[in-house]
Parts: sequence; C-alpha cells; structure tokens
Amino acid sequence: MAVKLSRLVRRTERGATPLTVPELSLVLKSSQPPERVLSRALSSVASLLRLWRVQCLDLTDFWFQGHSLITLLCHQGPLSLRLNSDTLQQLTVVVYEAQDKDLTQWFLEKVGGDLTSCRLDWEVLLSLLQHSTHNITVDLRKNRLLEKNISDLLPFLGRVTLKRSSSSFVKSSIRQIYDSRASDCVSSLLRSSDHWINLNSRELDRVDCTALCFTLQHSHQVKVNLLWTSIPPGEIESILPLLDRVSQLSVDRKLLLSFLQCCAASQIQQGAPSPPQTAVWLLRSLHYRLDFSCSSSVDLSAQDQGEALCLTTDHCRAISSVLKQNQHSTQLVQNQVQLILRDCEVEDRALRELLPILHIVKLSPSKALLLQLLDLVCEGIEEGLLRHTESLCRALDGELDLSETRLDQKACGSLALVLEHSEGLSELDLSHCQLTDHHLQPLITHLHKVQVLDLSHNDITDALTDRILQLVSTNTSIHTVRLFNNRIMNRTAFLTDKRFEI
Repeated sequence: MAVKLSRLVRRTERGATPLTVPELSLVLKSSQPPERVLSRALSSVASLLRLWRVQCLDLTDFWFQGHSLITLLCHQGPLSLRLNSDTLQQLTVVVYEAQDKDLTQWFLEKVGGDLTSCRLDWEVLLSLLQHSTHNITVDLRKNRLLEKNISDLLPFLGRVTLKRSSSSFVKSSIRQIYDSRASDCVSSLLRSSDHWINLNSRELDRVDCTALCFTLQHSHQVKVNLLWTSIPPGEIESILPLLDRVSQLSVDRKLLLSFLQCCAASQIQQGAPSPPQTAVWLLRSLHYRLDFSCSSSVDLSAQDQGEALCLTTDHCRAISSVLKQNQHSTQLVQNQVQLILRDCEVEDRALRELLPILHIVKLSPSKALLLQLLDLVCEGIEEGLLRHTESLCRALDGELDLSETRLDQKACGSLALVLEHSEGLSELDLSHCQLTDHHLQPLITHLHKVQVLDLSHNDITDALTDRILQLVSTNTSIHTVRLFNNRIMNRTAFLTDKRFEI
C-alpha cells in the first residue's frame, strides 16, 4: 500500500493535473499491519495531500498511534479526519499533553469537534476549550464525571454540545444557574442540549421548581421533559403561566391530570369572562394531545405500568372544563384535541362529564369505554339529547371499532339506536364479536349508514342471507361488507357483488 501511494505521489509530482477528492479512504489488505507500514502509508498520504485537495480522509479501518497523526493535523487545507474511537481517544490525549493552542484548534477543526466516542477527564475538556475557539460535542453518559464540575463548565456551555445529557445533569445545571442568577447561561445550556430541559424521573423540591421557572423565564420555544417527574404540591401553579415559552411538554398521564386540574382550578379562581391563556398554552405545549394511555410514556421501573388509570369525576370535570372554556379560541378551532382514553377505567357518572366536549375532540377510547359511551348516549337519546349521538360519531372520526369485544343484546340495541340517530359511519368493525343472527336483528335495518362493514369471524348463518343481500343491493353507499369466517354455507349469491368479501 505504501509503495503504491509513493508511486502515485511521484506521478502527481511530474505534472499530472491536481485533483479535488471528496473522500479518500485508506484500505489495507491486512486487518492491522505493522506500525512501520502504517507510518510509511501516512507519510505518503501526507505527501499526497500537498498535491491533491482531499476534503475528507477516512482512517477508521485502522488504529494509529496518536503522535503519528500530528502531521495530518498540521495540514493547511479544508481537510476533515475520520478516525476510529481508539485512535481518536489517544489523539485527544496527545493534543492535550502538547498544550499548544494551534495544535488544539487544528485538531478540533479536523475532527469537527466531535468527541462523542471519547471518555474525557474534566482537565482534558477544560484544556481543549481554553486552547481553542471551536465547538465540542461530548457524550455525557461516557463522561459522567463532568456533572461534578457544572459550575466550571457553565461559562463554556455555549461551545459545548451535550449528547445524551442526563436528567440529573440538567437538574443540577438549572439549579446552579438559578443559585448564581446566571441568566445569561440559560441560552447556552439550552443550545448545548438541543433546547431540551430534560428532568425525566427526577424528584424536584421547591427550590428545583423555582430554578425551573427561572430557566423558563429566560427561554423561548424550549422543550420540557417531565415524564415520571415528581413535583411538590402547589408548584405546578408557578409553572403554568410560563408554558407560553414551551414548544413541547412531555408528561406522564398522572402528571397530565395534575396539570389539567391545576389549570381548571385557575380558571375558576380567575372567573374571567374570556378563557385564561394558561389553558391554551398548556394544550399547545401538549400538541393538543391528552394521552392517558399507558403506552404513551413507558417507565420500565414502574410496577403499575400496565394497570388501568382510574379517572374520577373530578378528573373528567377538569378535562371538560379546560376544553369547554377554550373551545372558541383560535388555536382550538384550528387544532382538534386528541383525547386518548385507552387503558382507562371511568365510571358512568364521571364519563357523563365528557359528553359535552365530544364535539371538539378526536376520541380514542378503549373498547370497554366505547360500550359505556354508547349506553350513555342512548340514555341521552331517550331524554331527547340527540346532539351527543352525532358528537360521538364525529369524535370517533366516523370509525367505530368494537372488534374482539363480546356484544350482548343490549350492546347491539344501543349501537342500533346510535346509528338510527346519526348521519352514519365510514367504518364499523364488529369482527370477532361472537355475533349471532339474533344479535344482528336490531342492527340490520340501520347498517345502510355504514360504508365499510366488518362482520367477519362471527356466528352469522344462512338465515340472514336474504336480508344482508337486500341491504347491500338497495344501498349504493355501502362499499364493503366482510362476511368471511362465519357459518354461512351457501355463498353463491354473494359472489355476484364485488362489495362482499366472503
């Protein structure tokens, strides 16, 4: 390899046209040749760099002694070096020991300041920062000792990008910034962490919450992670008014309830004719998504991860209050709120609190809750409250999925009543529901309001064949009817209509 490079250098020196090479990789036949071979190869590469304009030199296939790369660092030209982690680690130490400003600057320029693969002592990082003006990227999980030097690191945060910063580091940082009232360091901290304030799984005391508020006061469009974070009672009230500075708020479902209850309480206390902005800011920071499912934020350390969340009447009243009092705000008109109630248990009394806001949400309930809602809406129909029927269908986006849910005669009757008093559904999935001909009797006269009907994997027999055929033949609005895996033996009549899947 070294011989071939030497010949290439000599040919270039004889007057060949200089080349601009986007990337040059050093590839040798043996996996790790002797040091003398690598040394000769590097010498030839260095000579070639004086004649060619190489933009990137890839040396990742081999491990080099750090001192052997000094010549490449001194190369004057727009050259970037790509090194494997072991070589970069040793080269970093060599540069640190040299204590030379020019060499440090060239080193960081050549490697793009990316030291994420390195384990750095605080003294090494501080020296690199002091001897250069280049930004440096480090991986905090590989350099946890840096957390002990936060006060010394703060002045340099504007030039340090922190990859995989831990929530403990962020908590300590904002506390240090608050204690020293160093508001000018807030922007540096946020730049270093990609504008994330990550307090995941931290237990905050009152001073920590004050520090968080101080940080938010000097922030703009920041993202805040409070998943599984413990916040003392009464402290959420101080965070709420600062959510106008938060572009994304990540909270677990229990903390979400606390924010909503606090927001609803503040609305009652203010008693203003127009809705307070805190509710709008809260919904906007949540991206108009109220997710109470356990799958939205998994905490592997939590023992109750798979348990259903029990929503009380107070919980549902708070949800309804926040949405209802802000339903006419411009933001809510433009952004429909997603209300995700999977993995939740709600008593009928509490669920009634949500009926008035169904028309302004996109609802994703569990199937058990959906059955409860059907029953409650039917009670409303009997009382003359027909608006809840259409609101429910709209909240479900026209798709009602009760698949793999055992439906009794009462449930089928409720579903029939909802269909009767609604404009219809784009899709109704009743597959795997153990439906018999008897169950389907109250439904069949209203199924013309469904565009896609899935009745597969049930116990429907030939006794209903004529009625199903008549239903589809007289209603062109029906696009698809799935009947496979039932107890229908004579399928000939269905084969003439492509809308049937049997």
